[in-house]
Amino acid sequence: MYVAKKQGRNLVKPFVASMQDELAKRIRVEADLRAAIKKAEIVPYYQPLVDLKTNRIIGFEALARWKTASGEFIPPNEFIPVAEEAGLIVELTDQLLRHACTDALSWPNELVLSFNLSPIQLSDRLLGLRILKILGDVGLPAHRVELEVTESAIIQDAVTARIVLDDLVNAGVRIALDDFGTGYSSLSQLSNYRFDKIKIDRSFVSSFETNDKQDKVIKAIIALGVGLGVTITAEGIEEESQLQRLQDLGCDIGQGYLLGRPAPAENLATGQVSARVLQRG
Repeated sequence: MYVAKKQGRNLVKPFVASMQDELAKRIRVEADLRAAIKKAEIVPYYQPLVDLKTNRIIGFEALARWKTASGEFIPPNEFIPVAEEAGLIVELTDQLLRHACTDALSWPNELVLSFNLSPIQLSDRLLGLRILKILGDVGLPAHRVELEVTESAIIQDAVTARIVLDDLVNAGVRIALDDFGTGYSSLSQLSNYRFDKIKIDRSFVSSFETNDKQDKVIKAIIALGVGLGVTITAEGIEEESQLQRLQDLGCDIGQGYLLGRPAPAENLATGQVSARVLQRG
């Protein structure tokens, strides 16, 4: 039944042995996840956000990383859905955000902390209050925090999402629209909400050099950002040729393995990005 429900409505799926194996794995992961949250074993790693005009780091995106006692990393795309389904996402998010805000206090004051919100959380009217309480407890100014939300998250409960986002924006928190172009109603979201940033999804960046239509989409998004006065970030930059093209097009901010891989707080460099990567003669 649950396999059928995940794949859509009004579906029937015959039972196969692999379903039992998958259920057993999920139960095991959930139990391990509960223990990991209790022990605060899931921690934020940070990936730099780079100003493509000045070549300087302007902030970091916090990404959840779970390293087990055996040294194995559990991918977020495995444990985040389990946290959502098991009702653990609120506790996990609050724990990670508090940790990340505490780390950000040691950064230069101009650096921003970017943090992803789970789509399911925007249906919680108390989300904004909890976030602002964490900022107040830690002492991190609201203007140094940027929360990333997806189009699909907003669509799930538009009324509650507006209340939550308006509360956060009015308090000075920045809001970024993540995975732009992959949702259902991109332009309507831009007209209905106050976004500070649009993030171009990595699926466009990975192929725009060899796909003329993708290239035109990225040009259009950058032009849209200029027209709306919204900052544009391209994520998933892995090749120097991609970086050069995005700089030529006037993209504001870049993120990806070429510019810096996610790293624990103690390994961060908060200044100029490697000249070997960014500087052009």
